Amino acid sequence: MNGLVSLIGAGPGNPELLTLLGKRRLEEADVIVYDRLVNPALLSPFVAEKIDVGKMPLHHKISQYQINDMLVDLSKQGKRVVRLKAGDPYVFGRGGEEGQYLSQHQIPFEVVPGLTSAIAGLAAAGIPITHRDFASSFHVITGHRKANGEELDWENIAHQEGTIVFLMGMAQLPNIAKQLVAHGMASDTPVAVVQWATHWKQRSISSDLANVVQTVEKMHISSPALIVVGGVVKLMGDLQPHRPLQGLHFLIPFKQDSKLFNALQDEGAAVNFFDRRVKKPLAFELPDFDAGGVLIVTDFAAFHYFQERLLTLGIDNRALANWKLVASNHIVKYRLQQDGLLADGLYDPKKLDYKRPIVFIGERLALSNYNVDVAAKADYLATYQSETINQNIDLNDFHGIVFPSSASVTDLYTGCTSEERELMSKMSCFAMGQTVANECQKLGLKNVIEVKPSYDNVIQTVKKVFAR
Repeated sequence: MNGLVSLIGAGPGNPELLTLLGKRRLEEADVIVYDRLVNPALLSPFVAEKIDVGKMPLHHKISQYQINDMLVDLSKQGKRVVRLKAGDPYVFGRGGEEGQYLSQHQIPFEVVPGLTSAIAGLAAAGIPITHRDFASSFHVITGHRKANGEELDWENIAHQEGTIVFLMGMAQLPNIAKQLVAHGMASDTPVAVVQWATHWKQRSISSDLANVVQTVEKMHISSPALIVVGGVVKLMGDLQPHRPLQGLHFLIPFKQDSKLFNALQDEGAAVNFFDRRVKKPLAFELPDFDAGGVLIVTDFAAFHYFQERLLTLGIDNRALANWKLVASNHIVKYRLQQDGLLADGLYDPKKLDYKRPIVFIGERLALSNYNVDVAAKADYLATYQSETINQNIDLNDFHGIVFPSSASVTDLYTGCTSEERELMSKMSCFAMGQTVANECQKLGLKNVIEVKPSYDNVIQTVKKVFAR
């Protein structure tokens, strides 16, 4: 049976602008075939096989015909396939051609629309594509024509009412400005160019048709960028979003944490998670809940797997009513609190009640760090084990690193080259707790900022360090 192929629009760049259906299809996918401009941060949470078929201007690592055949072949293997495209698949994305090819080969497919940069990218730069005072229509034009294709109807374009947006047109910017003026558009017509729209490295300039080429060259604006022509450009100053961490990019070498991600994003920052450890859930026996005792949580991920097991058996946290809940450190205590559970205290082997059952919950290998008195009746409940995978990341893309745990420090550091370690040693490193800060300093990181382990403290400290 042929697998479903989903042609999905990833939106203009910000991972949070993906649609809910798009996210669900990515979660269900066996294979993701993605384009060059898809944000890596959008791909990282998903476990499917990932195939990069990105095409650079004038340089295609794989042809469109090969991509079409690949989609058909993967579907015939019974795999659920996501064809992930920047923006919207049907807005100059060749999604229509791919859909036709799939249809001709009797392959089931669907289209999941995405936000096009022609609209969302402008909004991110403070430009509404329509406005009652300036434009009651808009026109989206590709600047990248087919080889030997017909020339654009510049006479018609230059006399259109409303906003004109050119996508994939940076190489043609001098000709675009020249042709519009030559065919009757005023040379002082406002123009804006928005590079990397909705990304952390978004940049934009405003000018007019007479000067836009020189302005772009002076400011070193290049592809990927969109060009917008019309009166709505005048609104950039009034509608430009301003947030404290706008334009900053942070790395969190840890598993995906939506609360920390949201907290930083809401302040304008972009966030990438990077975890070299893949977690493999393990089978384990549950303790005797009626007996009561002390449950020591050594890391929150382990407790999460523990909770999942309870739920599969129709049990919830009320089963722990007879147990004392102890956190191994302040970070775990805080995460439990965020999950609605108040720890009875922090782990201290000298204060344990050895007359009651003691159960440690944690990662398989890490549990060996928690040895109690040999006379104590202690059980070690390993709910998962970690496996390290080879994965690289360019630290030059980041302004700072947030370390939630000591393991996140060592995982990132040990996987870096000597050059990357040198760069890492100079970066602003925000360590959540004293233990994490000590690990950073032990490895020679010089710019370590210790933060009390709460999301609010992280945000306030980051804002203070990067105050502008």
